[in-house]
Amino acid sequence: MIPVELITMAGGAAMGGLFKFMDKAQENKQKQNEMMMQMMKAKTEEADASSERATKAADAAAARVGSDPFAKMTRRIFVLSMIGLGAWAMMGGLFGLDIVVPIEKETGFNFLGLIDTTGTTTEFVRLDNAIVHFEWLKTSILAAGAFSLGTS
Repeated sequence: MIPVELITMAGGAAMGGLFKFMDKAQENKQKQNEMMMQMMKAKTEEADASSERATKAADAAAARVGSDPFAKMTRRIFVLSMIGLGAWAMMGGLFGLDIVVPIEKETGFNFLGLIDTTGTTTEFVRLDNAIVHFEWLKTSILAAGAFSLGTS
């Protein structure tokens, strides 16, 4: 029979080795976290520097424009033309502007793939007095507003 002291010594040695491995794993994890933090800090500093360069470039561009009356006039013409285009597209239906929309239809029949007389035809459907909302219109109006209120 193995004495209890020997079993206790072997168990203590095994537990000591296990705790040593756990300690090493925790140290490695801590080093990995430190490296990740340093990398994130470097990326943040790089992004801050890039933002600072972009701000300086925008300020320099605004300083080049200055108070040139021609630049202000062209900006106003652009903004007003975008607003006019949007108003015409959206309110054209109220003033009798008819909209024609292409619709593809499949004609003919197909019998088990043996007899196939299908074909695609395009029909144009007229929408009378319809109010239209284009996807690009909202983006264009927002861009024109930003262009007008900004110094670009």
